[in-house]
Amino acid sequence: MAADPGRRSGEAELLAAAGRGDERSATVLYDTYADALYAYGLSHLHDRELAEELVQRVLEKLWRRAEAYDPARGPVRAYVFAIARSTAIDLQRRGARRPRPVGELADGVDTVTDAADQILTAASVRAALDRLTPDHRRVLELAYTRDLDQRAIAEVLRLPLGTVKSRTFYALKAFRLACDELGVTR
Repeated sequence: MAADPGRRSGEAELLAAAGRGDERSATVLYDTYADALYAYGLSHLHDRELAEELVQRVLEKLWRRAEAYDPARGPVRAYVFAIARSTAIDLQRRGARRPRPVGELADGVDTVTDAADQILTAASVRAALDRLTPDHRRVLELAYTRDLDQRAIAEVLRLPLGTVKSRTFYALKAFRLACDELGVTR
């Protein structure tokens, strides 16, 4: 599914403005990417503190390198996650240099999965999420990227708990349908 050209140019303009020091643009980009970056950090670094650090470092690098973004090479999202990937590698290397307490050592060895499959699945899941209404997408993002329960989501969104429960139900239903249509396997 191709990215919306209007959205691409809008995000490129936001990035350029954030790079020039426009705090409102920086805030919009933060709100757009912080949750997804945190989830990425958790899945790659397996540590909440490192995931939070990843979010901060990526967004700081994004503002400092805004002028390096070339829209002809891809969407802002791809640029953000290219920075995230290199930042995650840096954080992993830094962690590898420091000995971990014995309790933190993994019992098994992580297997390396096919990176191309992961990228394709991630893009398909994002496309499925993009098909949801903003209200439904926000509920799922809060639940799965911030690990919030429905009561906490209701507080964050300032909605009645019943509304959050029904939005979650219908969001999951719509998400499953979108995944099926896009061929995402569970």
